[in-house]
Amino acid sequence: MQKRHFSIEDFIGFGERYGIDYRFPSLATGLVSQAQRIVIQGDVEEMTLSSGINLTRSDIRVLQPYETTSLHSCPLYMLVVLEGSVMLRLNGEEFVVRSGMAFTSRLSEHQVMNASHLADCHLRTLSLGVDPASCWQSPLLSALLQQWEAHGAPTFLWQVPGFLLSGLQQTQQTSLPALSRQLMLEGVMLQLLGNALSQRMHGQERRRTIPCGAQQRLENVRRLLEQHPEKEYTLAALAQLAAMSASSLRVKFRQAYGHSVFDYLRDCRLELARRYLAEGYSVQQAAWMSGYQHATNFSTAFRRRYGMAPSEIRAS
Repeated sequence: MQKRHFSIEDFIGFGERYGIDYRFPSLATGLVSQAQRIVIQGDVEEMTLSSGINLTRSDIRVLQPYETTSLHSCPLYMLVVLEGSVMLRLNGEEFVVRSGMAFTSRLSEHQVMNASHLADCHLRTLSLGVDPASCWQSPLLSALLQQWEAHGAPTFLWQVPGFLLSGLQQTQQTSLPALSRQLMLEGVMLQLLGNALSQRMHGQERRRTIPCGAQQRLENVRRLLEQHPEKEYTLAALAQLAAMSASSLRVKFRQAYGHSVFDYLRDCRLELARRYLAEGYSVQQAAWMSGYQHATNFSTAFRRRYGMAPSEIRAS
């Protein structure tokens, strides 16, 4: 399904299909004009893959703020954010899903998910759910659900590896032949689910070895890198912030987040540069403003992470 404008009536249709309650805070009182009834602008594509995965792809600009509440059950739900950020709440806990990250959980009457979408922001997301009624067609998905349930169907936030982000970027090309795109989507979705299971099983064991106080100091370092990736950092200075030795920071950061300190910084810089490119800045400007001294090094790293040259982002 592709359409340029989506109204409140369209959202009611989404809610009926996927068991979602929508609220529009700025439109709650008074008469609403036809223009105000337009909530988002962009493309939304809904599909059911042969494996039993229900998938919704969105590339939208939010015109009116809206909130959602999940009503239906889903044994395995995942939201991947390719651009922008989404604020989620589940059982009183907040999760901010930023570009390049995924949120995974089980939804039920006892685990209700709320999401907030602010106006005037651009979002590119993929949301997928495993349908227990049809996943029996795929022995692989059936086995995945069994393992997922055996581990308590955990809720967690994780960084999507660069190679999967590149694969997801490729599947966004709706100009691909239908069969080619279908096969690519099936493969990448299964890789996403497999990576989520692996991240949780191994990540849970890694985090058990990090005391709570050290985890909070590590989070201070991670947040600094995410919020100000354009700055220059040394391992010694970051270790001082974390109140630990440089070697301890190197080991514990990887244990906690699955990436080295400077691999994480690189990913944050590339995401900042991608936003600059989308705003119309030149490749050289985007590289410099995101902390890269040499455009060549930046271009190589950008292509490796996103599967396309920086100039292609700017041109689009």
